Amino acid sequence: MRTKKVKAPPKKFEYLLYISKAHDELKKKDYISFRFETTKEFLTFQYILKMDFRQEDNNLFFNILGFSAPIGDLSRSGTAGTEYRLYDFKNTEYCIIVDKKDSDKSKFKLFIQRSKLEPIKVSHVSKKSFIEIKSQNDS
Repeated sequence: MRTKKVKAPPKKFEYLLYISKAHDELKKKDYISFRFETTKEFLTFQYILKMDFRQEDNNLFFNILGFSAPIGDLSRSGTAGTEYRLYDFKNTEYCIIVDKKDSDKSKFKLFIQRSKLEPIKVSHVSKKSFIEIKSQNDS
């Protein structure tokens, strides 16, 4: 008798987005880090998440294009990911739009402030979102 292949239950989100404020020692500048990761773990490679970015005033657009294989000989399992660093930011509110190539879209507001305790606030996250947003303030 053949055994059934067990399929993992579907995850609530396809992607995770970690947002944090950090300092680049080489450039001597602060930046906002947008680190995207898949919730799915790949067994063969730790793929690179391909993404386009554009900014129009206070609107930041991230377009997820797909995956590319890592460069190198050794294969390693893990999630796919990429990071975008926004250097010339203002302490103000931004509208973030994350778009998947098959037309799913998620919107939220990001408020950047001077506060050391809570430099980043996330709000107005879409109810039906394919991406989970976490900021450095989340525990």
